[in-house]
Amino acid sequence: MNHEFLFLNYLDGKAGLDEKRQLLSLLKSDESAREEFQMTYKRWAEQRGGSFDPRPSLYLVLNKVGMRRRPWVRPVLAAVAAAAAIAAILILTPLRRRQAPEVPVSKAELYTYPESETPLALLSDGQILHSDAVEMQVSCTSSGLMIDGHDYPAAVSPQTSCMLDVPYGHRARVQFADGSVVRLNSHSRMVFPLGFGKERGVQVTGEALFDVSRDEGRPFVVELDDVRVQVLGTRFLVSGYDNDPHRVALVSGSVNVSLGESQQSVTLAPNQMYTLDDNGKINVEDVTDWRGLLDWADGVYRADGTSMKEILSYLGRYYGESVECDAPVADIACTGTLYLRPTLSDMLSELSRIFPIKSRKQENVWLVSRSSN
Repeated sequence: MNHEFLFLNYLDGKAGLDEKRQLLSLLKSDESAREEFQMTYKRWAEQRGGSFDPRPSLYLVLNKVGMRRRPWVRPVLAAVAAAAAIAAILILTPLRRRQAPEVPVSKAELYTYPESETPLALLSDGQILHSDAVEMQVSCTSSGLMIDGHDYPAAVSPQTSCMLDVPYGHRARVQFADGSVVRLNSHSRMVFPLGFGKERGVQVTGEALFDVSRDEGRPFVVELDDVRVQVLGTRFLVSGYDNDPHRVALVSGSVNVSLGESQQSVTLAPNQMYTLDDNGKINVEDVTDWRGLLDWADGVYRADGTSMKEILSYLGRYYGESVECDAPVADIACTGTLYLRPTLSDMLSELSRIFPIKSRKQENVWLVSRSSN
């Protein structure tokens, strides 16, 4: 069966939420469809001046349905003729300084670009900028971007796009020229223009906290798959991790949330949260625990009688690793503030200094047990 239309819609960034679900289900269950996807992707890349191995994009899609636990894909080059090929070299040797622009990257390629092990910014002019920071600091300036205190010249216009990729265990803070600030959580990415036009618009996957400067003449729009959030100026959270319900939580002000072609729409009041489950059902509920939703933006996890099992589950998601604990550890009650360290190993070492636990890694799984000390 030919699925080329579905594949091309995805690669061009035009696939809706239902199409993405259909694609993921198809690639999970059908080996011939996976082969067809790779051939379609190769032709799609060649038409855009590239000639590189299509497997990274396939693996990136398959990761969404759990066929690969970690999404850190390093491309195998067929020819160093496209931005994906440039990325493979830089991922192997992370650099902070700006690289000379190579082949321009289409907006569709920004969406499907393989994820990195270090925070990075990929510009549509071909620049790939890495960060060594646990929290990447990004500012949009009149001459381009500033990342971790370093200036990187680029054309500032709505036609120049940038993709920020924030891997597991990292965060990013982004300040736009209009004063709006976005905080990106671990395992998230955002695509945005270097210069806003009549509308201020960004696309997000993962989780982000927005503080939007008010501009009556230019609404700020956030797209999260088929969920569209429109505001003039306010503070709100959007979240859309794989296998979790999409949600929008409003801290202050007002936001309008709409859903794709169905044109379902709801306006949230402060302290309300919109959720969209996998069946397309919309719910609006009151937010009772802002601290639990927003602590990550401050790089902390606050426990208040929280069980060790719950803490380890959170850390496993944050760092993208599997963590298991035995029964004597699971019910240990924890109270206090944990500062999120660069790695899960660092966090487990910190916990072992506070609580009677020990940890070891076995076959890519962290095992936590009670210590005899």
